[in-house]
Amino acid sequence: MKIWNSILQARQEINKLKTSSVVTIGNFDGVHRGHQAIIKRTLELAQNLNSLAIALTFVNHTESLLGEAPFLLNMPLFRRELLAKQGLDGLLEVEFTQNLALMEPGAFFETWLVKGLNIRALVIGYDFRFGSGGRGDYQLLKGMADEAGISLARVAPIQEEGEVISSSRIRQLLAEGRIEKANLMLGYNFMIEGEVIEGEQLGRQLGYPTANIRLRPEYLLPCYGVYLVRSFVENDFYFGLANVGIKPTFGKSHPLVEIYLFDVEVNLYHKVVRVEFLRFIRPENRFPGPEALRAQIARDVEIAQSLLKS
Repeated sequence: MKIWNSILQARQEINKLKTSSVVTIGNFDGVHRGHQAIIKRTLELAQNLNSLAIALTFVNHTESLLGEAPFLLNMPLFRRELLAKQGLDGLLEVEFTQNLALMEPGAFFETWLVKGLNIRALVIGYDFRFGSGGRGDYQLLKGMADEAGISLARVAPIQEEGEVISSSRIRQLLAEGRIEKANLMLGYNFMIEGEVIEGEQLGRQLGYPTANIRLRPEYLLPCYGVYLVRSFVENDFYFGLANVGIKPTFGKSHPLVEIYLFDVEVNLYHKVVRVEFLRFIRPENRFPGPEALRAQIARDVEIAQSLLKS
């Protein structure tokens, strides 16, 4: 998958290849099953029209300018990996600026899509809007596409157990600790990624050495608690526990993720670890002291290992 950081780069590549494109547009935060359905339709049309399948997305979430930016489900690198796995030919990933936010729908359609990406078809989600003030709705877009001789496909929402799959619904499920349903909506396991940093060795003192992961504040953490996880380190992976929270037993207040790996001790300091959340075990609690916490961790390990066996 080619990655372009400006419309000029993308246009030059398309012109060089003497081809056209089928484009879909969105934040694609989560690249969940709803997004995957949109991309699948993009790929189908691109194949039928002998064109490139391209996603146009943004480095920063559009709501960072239009409203209140949500906590993000994916870091940029992982989002790119997920989009590449869908089979796209190109990703145009640009900053969502004030100029873009204020651009009239017709100007955006003509400048970015028709002239910039030489589109033959456009694929959108059921709730897609664009242009200044969100005035570019489906009806307006349909009129512009028809006039330009461009196909327009609108993909219906995908549901899970009667609920529409959306990034906002997945965030809510994660906030409630409903990791399994969130994973079903995502179509993969929710994950976080970060560098392992020096901690206070509190877990080691309890007999359960943990690794503390440095987190960027704009990315979502699931509900505070203990989870069964799978951690990827370089070319290996390990099952274990993750504690998400503030360590109330030890009077901490800054949110962190710490992982304990089952049956193995690996030096993780300064390595980047990717942690997949598989099952929610219990909420974070304050314990009377270290001994009570040690006993609870032993129970957590037993529960997690029984889940793995089942």
